[in-house]
Amino acid sequence: MENHLTIGEFADRAELSVKALRLYAANGLLVPSHVDASSGYRYYRPEQLPVAALIGRLRGAGMSLREIRRFLVDCDAGALDRYEDRLVRELADRREALRAVRNMLKEGAMFEVEVQKAPAQRYVSRTRRVRIEELEPFIIETIRELREGASGAPFAVYHGEVNELSDGPVEVGVPRSDGDKLLPAGELAVTTAEGDECDFPHILGAYDAIARWAEEHGRKLDCSPREIYLNGDDEPLRMQVAWPLG
Repeated sequence: MENHLTIGEFADRAELSVKALRLYAANGLLVPSHVDASSGYRYYRPEQLPVAALIGRLRGAGMSLREIRRFLVDCDAGALDRYEDRLVRELADRREALRAVRNMLKEGAMFEVEVQKAPAQRYVSRTRRVRIEELEPFIIETIRELREGASGAPFAVYHGEVNELSDGPVEVGVPRSDGDKLLPAGELAVTTAEGDECDFPHILGAYDAIARWAEEHGRKLDCSPREIYLNGDDEPLRMQVAWPLG
């Protein structure tokens, strides 16, 4: 066909793969100018090369096919600015996550783990499903409600992970001789965190330290680790992460 390029020729000149061209056609971004009815061969016009180059650049910037399709319709330069702003925010979030992981690795090596034998302990508690942003208010509020008559340090038992996606549940309790629940006696792998070490995500370093210790010593960790809060009302946060051993 005159003034037409085969899909292979067009792909070479556009510096794209044939697979990419088929994907763009399937999504309505760049359809062939002609498809042979008998052979199914696809042909493109040279005038389509600038659009192919534009799509390739946008894909190189990580833009989704859906966003590219919208951009090709609107040709809104402001959309590029908004997309770039979003990339900057996403990069900042990812770099912060990497910094947190580095801190976790560094802090994990700083936590010393020991084994303690804990007696059985009666307690009262409240249980709720919470995400990470709801966790601290729930712990503070529940300890304040239950602490009258307490016979020991308050604590939180994690019956599931708590983070941006998972919501526990979390059980917050205080020891009381007349409590209706019972923590069984047993061995605990324990490490202590103070000040900023207690903040999320830094506290994860304490949990990682216990997990590494258990693996190195051939010990099995049971479910539901707990945090035991050792500080008074006007003191810097200090707590133990205590994980029951099987």
